[in-house]
Order: sequence, then C-alpha cells, then structure tokens
Amino acid sequence: MKKIVVGYGDIRTIAKILGCTEELVSKSLSYKKNSTLPRNIRKVVQERGGVQVEFAQVAKLNIS
Repeated sequence: MKKIVVGYGDIRTIAKILGCTEELVSKSLSYKKNSTLPRNIRKVVQERGGVQVEFAQVAKLNIS
C-alpha cells in the first residue's frame, strides 16, 4: 500500500489551490482515487515536497 505524506495543513492548502475538497486531496494521496484530477493532485503535492511511502499490508488477527 502506498501513500504520499505531507506536512500539517498542506491538504487544506492544496485543496484551496486546486479548487477541490480536502476529502478528495486526502483520498488522492492515499491512492483511493485515480482519475485525472487525483493524478494532478499527487503531482502537485510531490512538487511541493510530499514524500511517497510504501507500507507492507499486515493481516488483522481476530483473537477472541
């Protein structure tokens, strides 16, 4: 699972710059959206210093 990490308040700033919602920016950075606008959002964020990270997916254990 990959995600782009940004500084505090950057999601709100990017949303205002691009004229979209903070929710769309957040979902774009966690790769939950992949149309043209989310791809542009990721590009702008990486140009502004956002860092792409990858996480290993861990299975949940249901212990009763």
